[in-house]
Amino acid sequence: MDTRHLCDICLSQHITQNAIVRCPECEENFCEKCKIYHKFAKSTKKHEIISIENVRKLPKFVQDIKMNCSEHDERFVLYCEAHEVPCCSHCLHKEHAGCRNITPFQNLFKNVKESSLFVDLQTSLSDLMTNIKNIIDDRTASLKNLTKQKTRCKKEIQMARKALNAYFDELEAGLLDNLQKIFTEKELEIQSILEDFELRKAKVSEMQKNVKVVKSIASEFQSFMAIRELTNSAITTETDLQHLFKSGSFDSINC
Repeated sequence: MDTRHLCDICLSQHITQNAIVRCPECEENFCEKCKIYHKFAKSTKKHEIISIENVRKLPKFVQDIKMNCSEHDERFVLYCEAHEVPCCSHCLHKEHAGCRNITPFQNLFKNVKESSLFVDLQTSLSDLMTNIKNIIDDRTASLKNLTKQKTRCKKEIQMARKALNAYFDELEAGLLDNLQKIFTEKELEIQSILEDFELRKAKVSEMQKNVKVVKSIASEFQSFMAIRELTNSAITTETDLQHLFKSGSFDSINC
């Protein structure tokens, strides 16, 4: 059951009664009986009431508008133009003591529906709607034109592709032939280097074996002389490698 549309006065007495009107100022719903009391009570007889049927038609944010300050539970009595917020007496002394342009709440919204502010809002929204519709129409026309352009361009691209296919087939064949020539040349170059370094590898391996043998069984004098000879050979080999590195022989090879 939706208690928002039950009579609040009856509900406070544990009586369930459907409401037929709502008073935004009291923030309460009333049944037929309670509506009459509300209408003739001195403190509420000037309140503007709204039928529940019309309340349901109001936007949710309008239905949720409160007349009382949620922080101090007091009725809004003033409106701060600087902060654009309503305030109760407590708010005035605490948050808005230094504010100017404080307007009594009742004066603010009196005849607001006939005010220039309301008319200006309606005019602004009407102009905004017209502008949006014009933009939609313009973009819709642009989309149709774009679709036509797409179809035309697609045909032109297909025709251009057919014209270029033969050229690219010939170009591809030439490029592949040139690629194979370059690859073969570089392949032979690398294979030559590999063969050379296999020989260098074997030479260094032989020197390593000789070092082990010398260390194991040669005399001190033989070891001294052998080490000098082997060291010179190693230095020569290392120098050759450095020269090759500097000459760019080991740079990355690309087709």
